[in-house]
Amino acid sequence: MDGISYRAVVFNAARSGNVKRLQVFLEGRDNEWLQECLSCSEGNTPPIVIASKNGHLEVVKYLVAGAPALWAASAAGHYDVVRYLVEEGGADINQTTDSSSSPLRGACYDGHFKIVEYLVSRGADIELSNKHGHTPLMIAAFKKHDRIVKFLLDSGASPFKASARVKYSYSFDYHDSMHDAAEAGSWAIVQMLLRAGACNVPDEFGVTPMMCAALAGHITVIRILKAYAKPQDVRDALKLYGATLVDRNMDISGAIHIWTEALEYGFPNDKRERHEVYDGLTEIDSYADIRNVIGDPDAMRMQALIIRERILGRGHHETHYYIRYRGALYCDLGQNARGYQLWMHALNLQQEHLYAFHPLTTATIMCFVDTFVNNVNELIINRNADDRRQPVSRQNILSVFDKAVFEMERLLICDFIIGFAAGDVRLRTEDTLEEKPNEKKCFEFYVMASIQLMLLFNRISAFSSTSEGEESIKEQEDSELLFKIVFRFVFVCGQLSLYPLHVACNDKDKSLPSHFSCAPVIEMLIKAGIDVNLKDPLGNTALHVVLFNNQPRTSIIQLLLSHGAALLARNKADQTCFQLIFNKDFNVAEILNPTEVITLF
Repeated sequence: MDGISYRAVVFNAARSGNVKRLQVFLEGRDNEWLQECLSCSEGNTPPIVIASKNGHLEVVKYLVAGAPALWAASAAGHYDVVRYLVEEGGADINQTTDSSSSPLRGACYDGHFKIVEYLVSRGADIELSNKHGHTPLMIAAFKKHDRIVKFLLDSGASPFKASARVKYSYSFDYHDSMHDAAEAGSWAIVQMLLRAGACNVPDEFGVTPMMCAALAGHITVIRILKAYAKPQDVRDALKLYGATLVDRNMDISGAIHIWTEALEYGFPNDKRERHEVYDGLTEIDSYADIRNVIGDPDAMRMQALIIRERILGRGHHETHYYIRYRGALYCDLGQNARGYQLWMHALNLQQEHLYAFHPLTTATIMCFVDTFVNNVNELIINRNADDRRQPVSRQNILSVFDKAVFEMERLLICDFIIGFAAGDVRLRTEDTLEEKPNEKKCFEFYVMASIQLMLLFNRISAFSSTSEGEESIKEQEDSELLFKIVFRFVFVCGQLSLYPLHVACNDKDKSLPSHFSCAPVIEMLIKAGIDVNLKDPLGNTALHVVLFNNQPRTSIIQLLLSHGAALLARNKADQTCFQLIFNKDFNVAEILNPTEVITLF
């Protein structure tokens, strides 16, 4: 949700002096989100003023921390306060926040023209950018503040400054103010920038301002920029806009009209590829091609994906997003195989072009796992119905399991490689601009997802098992492939200091879809070579974890003991498994024979 949606709770917390609640809702937010949340609409009082009026010093200190008073006043639009701080308080007019945002940029964000004018007149640096290289002119262009853009340009702001925006692969995605204006759809600002000398030049990802307008669906901006672009670029931009109409606006007829117009510019592509994942189609590039897809909505939707992948590239986040989006729609329509095929294509592209543990890659794997869980649950619920369709196969699960383990292996490779070859590792440098994902949470997700996939394979095998002919051979092959992937999973977890057996044994405070523990999964992990007596950072073995569950399963305890789990293993809280068993309401004689299982470990 955006910052505006949280205003009420934040303003109320400031009024009541609840610092902890403010921390819950404000910690970890980016600068733009905070500006949306903390800036006030007409007639409202900003949180910092509310807190000051009510004497909540700790709240005032928290809100001011990292954001100088001049920046806060400029961003909130308090002209008199800004003047006082500059003229009477001697505030540094270029003092920045923790994210290097200047008071001028803060004022530009919400369109406080009078403050912008004043700050510039007092010597504010109009080119001072934030940590991503985003200048006041860029944010004013993106927020469509025409008057401020004109003023900054007249004051000497350069339209050629480029910002290193959040990147989606390895190269930085450099945008200038023209990209921001085109993406926002502000044709008036685009014209101002053109008059100031800005051009339709591509960023580091090869995306031009005209393509930004096409992605955002701004046809007016596209038509303005046509005069400043090569015919072939116009052809591509119009094709891209048609793809936007198909996938975003669901305007099939509009897309046909735009694609027909696109053929008037440039030349056909002589090297069109056939895409098996897109029903074996090639990109439309002639009037005959367009006539062939008219009346076939599915073919047009595939064309939109083909066009986007060629023009934006296989590594662009928009390419991946719409492939996943179309796959999700097919799954909703019950065409699971087709949906899985598209998702797997997106996952292949992401692992080819994005760094390990990228949020987009993680989201794709999460889509697979969640859908598999729902499908298998439906299969179990409808097991007695006369419906022999199987919405997910063992092969589907194995393919995703393989990809999940490969993603962990990619991170492991990164730890051993200083340089990198395109497409397989993540750079870890101090000057990387993109925020890194939380590795601990990523580890937890991939371990949990992998174990969940092992469990799903076991559950679905119960429905598809047979003892006859080719199917039996195929089952055996699938089981062998599963073990190979599990072996890789156990190895990479060992290298990354992860504890999959502990996760598999943990049944405490888990939601139903993640319900463990499952004896076949635990047996597979042990068979793949995992140490049943391996201790986690708290000193707990897998047997400790089982015994900490709300309702420990006797069968799991016996399984671990049968594979050598030590009863006298002691954790850092000085608890042995033997003590925990006696503390539980168990019939000890049914669980173990102490003379057989107690060791001196």
